[in-house]
Amino acid sequence: MSSKSPKPPTTLPPTSTLSPLATTTGTHPLIIGQTTYIQVRAHLDTTHAPLTIGSGCVVGEFASVGLKNSDKDVENEYDGEGEGEGREGAGVVIEDHVVIDARVVVEEGCRIDEGTIVECGARIGRGARVGKIAPLCSVAPGEALPDYTVIYGFNERRIDHSKPEAARAKAAEALVEVLKKAEMAIRAAQSARKGGN
Repeated sequence: MSSKSPKPPTTLPPTSTLSPLATTTGTHPLIIGQTTYIQVRAHLDTTHAPLTIGSGCVVGEFASVGLKNSDKDVENEYDGEGEGEGREGAGVVIEDHVVIDARVVVEEGCRIDEGTIVECGARIGRGARVGKIAPLCSVAPGEALPDYTVIYGFNERRIDHSKPEAARAKAAEALVEVLKKAEMAIRAAQSARKGGN
């Protein structure tokens, strides 16, 4: 008898990559945009609400997106209204050209704005709406950060006035291409090993 989790109904364009070693669970919709790359061991969870990932995004290894907050005292079940509107109980929306680095946790109800880079180990609390995040920082549940907020150090905050949207989008697209080439090289090496045995 298997206790496998259900797989969500998934929209995956042919230009995007969902690694076969990534996991998806849940029953709500999972929508992935064009040229998006979901790396190995990433976990996408639609158990409690829908998850939308925009175009040109990268979700890194061991990243977990859509998790329900572990606070047992808070009732935040998806009510079927709205998706990722920065409130608890809503789905997660990751806009275009976002990079979710390795080991990042994005709880349910979050909205991550276009061009955001969420660096390694960051945790985005339920219902938060964010821009750029530094490594190992956290955003409290329900917190809304102004555009171009940079969190750094010991959760210090500042506003980045340079607004390099085009450069961030181009960097995310380049990262997607590098990851696709690396995966193709790994597959070719594995095929060569199998053929040579």
